[in-house]
Amino acid sequence: MRFWIPTIALAAVTVLVLLAMRRAWRRREETTTAEVGELPAVPVETGAALTGAFEATYVGSTRSGRWLERLTGQGLGVRAHGTVQLFETGLLVVREGAADLFLPARTIDGARLDRGLAGEVSDPRRLLVVTWRAGTDIDSGFLLRSQDHAQQLVSALTGAVQEKEAG
Repeated sequence: MRFWIPTIALAAVTVLVLLAMRRAWRRREETTTAEVGELPAVPVETGAALTGAFEATYVGSTRSGRWLERLTGQGLGVRAHGTVQLFETGLLVVREGAADLFLPARTIDGARLDRGLAGEVSDPRRLLVVTWRAGTDIDSGFLLRSQDHAQQLVSALTGAVQEKEAG
């Protein structure tokens, strides 16, 4: 009988901690949604493809320059496998098990290869980080399967940003 009291107490503390974590996660989602605003919808017509559809894992999104401060609202916190492809109108991210994400070309400010984002540390030759705007500056990370594909996307995105700034 003496073992039941500590067991019940431990179970109660565990439940309380899990409820607190859930509450904090929901509060973070609400904050993200208010800060970011409505995400751009995937357009019906994307224009010509500037790259192939490269297999990648969407790692997550953070406030720009704060690689540990994950954004969670509107599906931005959902890690998922899928493809990344650059079109004339923007970057299309097709995710398995999560809503597709579209970054309009006019909102993209830069692209780079980095070693970490959203608490995820990875091979700096395959982690593509795209900086874009939607209510606030956002860094979104994509872990590509191939170093060559990552470099192709960085080059294409950098070229698109330079064209946007020049014209």
